Amino acid sequence: METPDPAGVKKINWRQFGKHWTVVFILAVLAAFIIWGMLQAGPWIRKFQDWRAARALQNQLEKLYRNDKYGGKTPEETFDMFITALEKGDVELASKYFVLEKQGSWLKTLREYKNKALLLDFVQELKSTREKWEKQNLGDPNTVVFKYKTVVEKDTVTDFNGQKINIPKGNYTNETVFQRYSSGVWKISEL
Repeated sequence: METPDPAGVKKINWRQFGKHWTVVFILAVLAAFIIWGMLQAGPWIRKFQDWRAARALQNQLEKLYRNDKYGGKTPEETFDMFITALEKGDVELASKYFVLEKQGSWLKTLREYKNKALLLDFVQELKSTREKWEKQNLGDPNTVVFKYKTVVEKDTVTDFNGQKINIPKGNYTNETVFQRYSSGVWKISEL
């Protein structure tokens, strides 16, 4: 950096000094760019991680659907299997005839019916509705809806999961919905 002067005065070589500052400036800009990139990439990285987690969950669910063999080749067969399980008092098996998302809540409900000795009444009600079914065409080969009419002759109060439900007398239209899984079995979606 310094060059000796014939007079004995040291001179600064500004060209070499400038080169060093240029390198420092380039490194500072590069560091700033890297820090900015990391801050900007954070949301993208999180989105990618979320996408990967969702994809893994979807693959896991698809595997569960493919491997689920509880159900019949037709919606009617699944419904009959469901009723048979209830008649035997096997609420664990009966709950497996529902779509995966609803099996837990239906298992809880069916256990309550069993504990309160209401299963046989529930089975009779299901058999009665099965006789009134009218199949509805939705145009979706993997979903079948059966509608049926019910007449409530007098105002009724029902206890459901500790909650009192008032059912006024009148004519009602209800439906039972089935979905076909990729495994080929039909599951109860709505009852």
